Amino acid sequence: MNYSIFGDSPFSVTDAGMAFRYAPARNLDSVPIVLLHGLSQQGDYWLPVIESLGLENAIISIDLNGHGESRRMESDYRVPTVSGDCLSVLDQLKIDQACIVGHSWGASVALNFAANFADRTHSAVLVDGGAFTPANILDRGSISRERLRLELTPPEGPFTVSELRAHYLPEELALSIDQQDSVMQAIDRTYQSAPGAGLVTTIGIQRHMAVLDSFFDYNPDSDLDLITVPSWILIACDLNAPAGIDTQDDWARAKNDADGKVLGKMNIALQHWYGAVHDVPLYWPGRVARLIGHAAQRRGGGLT
Repeated sequence: MNYSIFGDSPFSVTDAGMAFRYAPARNLDSVPIVLLHGLSQQGDYWLPVIESLGLENAIISIDLNGHGESRRMESDYRVPTVSGDCLSVLDQLKIDQACIVGHSWGASVALNFAANFADRTHSAVLVDGGAFTPANILDRGSISRERLRLELTPPEGPFTVSELRAHYLPEELALSIDQQDSVMQAIDRTYQSAPGAGLVTTIGIQRHMAVLDSFFDYNPDSDLDLITVPSWILIACDLNAPAGIDTQDDWARAKNDADGKVLGKMNIALQHWYGAVHDVPLYWPGRVARLIGHAAQRRGGGLT
């Protein structure tokens, strides 16, 4: 794979310290696309999707606050604050409107952006996140904040390259050599050398948990009520997950509730992608790119 869309250009940085990379559009009338990664990742996570998107639209890939090259920003990881940081990127690039795309935690940032900056949002795509968050799980009252925090605490490492490859390249996905290379290139900046040996996450465990703590305070339901722009919600449905509602865990139930939240909202299309796993942008980049390309089309309003 050749991810030369950004060339050797350095990161641009806003006054607040948010780093991003920008590739201009081949079609000057096209809608710019802003890509927001999930917790612990960085903007290169989207490289397989970017390769599939091509150069028709301008591409803006952001390292969100605390991640990648944006680790020197003020440590305010609340979703509305990070959403406002993204607005500063559009302002710096003098972009009036864009298609805002987010994955996982980044989908919550995308949702908040689209709901509160509708005049700057052409459309939104939420990839396995946004419509459901840890706050929805806590609202059920079946688990304490402390217990959920413990369950969502990631392993600290250090990790070997073989361990990372086993995690990101599971045998059951039967990825080709090219696909394996693209996945590992996409997550390369997610890790850095540990002081002794091996690799640790670039975000670090303390900052990861600080972002997670702020994420616990974001309930998406009010933003789902507010959003008026054409939006697509993609829910990955693991075929190996328990099928009966009584055997679903709290996270699966929160996902399941998304259907009811958007019922009757004519500006939102919710899609269940059966067989997809959470990191669907890494493994099904062509399909994700086609959905984004559809969302970024110029249209007179609505979803078609």
